[in-house]
Amino acid sequence: MKYDVLIAGGGSAGLFAAYKIAKAGFSVAIIEIKPADRIGEKVCGDAVGEHHFHYVKLEPPRIGVDAVGIFEGVRVLSPNEKNYITAWGKGYALNRKAFGQRLLKMAIDAGAELYDSHYIIKPVVEESWVRGLVVKKPSRGIVELKSTAVIDATGVAANIRRRLPSSWWVAERISPEDFCAAYRVIARVEEPQNPRLALIYLNPNVAPGGYWWWFPKGKYEINIGIGVKSGPGAPDVRRQFNKYILPRLEKANPEIIHEGGGVAPTRRPIPCMVWNGLLVSGDAAMTANPIHGGGIGPSLVSSYHAAEVLVKALENGDPSIDLLWPYHRAYHRAYGAKQASLDVLRIYLQSLSSEDLDFIIEKKIVTDKELSEMGYRGELLPTIISKATRALRLLTRPSLLLEIKAIKEYMDRARALYENYPETPDGFEKWRLRDKTLFKEVKSRFWK
Repeated sequence: MKYDVLIAGGGSAGLFAAYKIAKAGFSVAIIEIKPADRIGEKVCGDAVGEHHFHYVKLEPPRIGVDAVGIFEGVRVLSPNEKNYITAWGKGYALNRKAFGQRLLKMAIDAGAELYDSHYIIKPVVEESWVRGLVVKKPSRGIVELKSTAVIDATGVAANIRRRLPSSWWVAERISPEDFCAAYRVIARVEEPQNPRLALIYLNPNVAPGGYWWWFPKGKYEINIGIGVKSGPGAPDVRRQFNKYILPRLEKANPEIIHEGGGVAPTRRPIPCMVWNGLLVSGDAAMTANPIHGGGIGPSLVSSYHAAEVLVKALENGDPSIDLLWPYHRAYHRAYGAKQASLDVLRIYLQSLSSEDLDFIIEKKIVTDKELSEMGYRGELLPTIISKATRALRLLTRPSLLLEIKAIKEYMDRARALYENYPETPDGFEKWRLRDKTLFKEVKSRFWK
């Protein structure tokens, strides 16, 4: 069996890529471990900004169809919960399964085939190319599917690229400290919720290196969870949830609908996202927002550009690394450069104490408008440093001002580095050395 494209993974990244490529007239097969009627089910925050849908030219979710609520903004509360800042902007509380089923129907209607309940055993590697996938379904045994190209959209597990030769740039392993372990509950509650705002609580004692959240899903349903930085010494996320979050939930007299845990990438994209016959998109390429871990919107953006580049390569009959390479620059212009800049900010935020965060939010060093701008542009604005300079005269830790100035410089350097990603593979190794050096310097300075 031979296809133009095999899509490994039936999440938002894989399904949207399948839709776009099949719509362009190429034969596409989606390989998904879940049965068809469970596609779309996933442990996540279920929230996504509207701007992503406009960017990828996809009809936004609809209330009662694949969304259960509309957010007007995200409110970030200080550790003492006395102060907050709000990033205003329209977003959706998704019916996650319905949204996945919608994308699946779009892909199938465009001509894609679905191999549901199939396990991916390994990629088919021939010399320096990915030529297909070896898959298994319990009822039919092992099957080798051949293809001209493969898209790895297997989520944070990255089941394709991690099984490739370690010498291939695309197979680079990611440090555990660049992930976030999460646990969340969906529950019906008795008290009416304010569906206008998604609430994020910063508290290094409760959620070290992350945050906990309370996202309304309509008037009487919530998505509540916690994410903590992974890596050596990280606390057990379920234990943190039970100790700090569950007591708050129990006050709402909840009816638990679903609960579970997972892992999300919270960093810049993987350095190399293509190889001969292969592209990587969504969480497999680490495209989630480093600050809040939101991955649905960026997964659509990455698949939008992956599909466009791959379609052009297929039309030329050559999905080699050279013709797939433009995917990097297209994605980084759209989101990846901002993501790299926010990765610097993420590293810094993970170093701050509760007292530092309380001070920054209480003194309005970052305003609602500035928080919104940082979220969209991934830049630390000069006005923030100006206000910090005045406010920090009253602070017992003046080094905080120097840190904020340094973070702005690092963020600007990271954005520029990704905006100037090499145009061809020839420049990759030199660029990657600069990338490693920059982020090693940031981590060594702020992660004590």
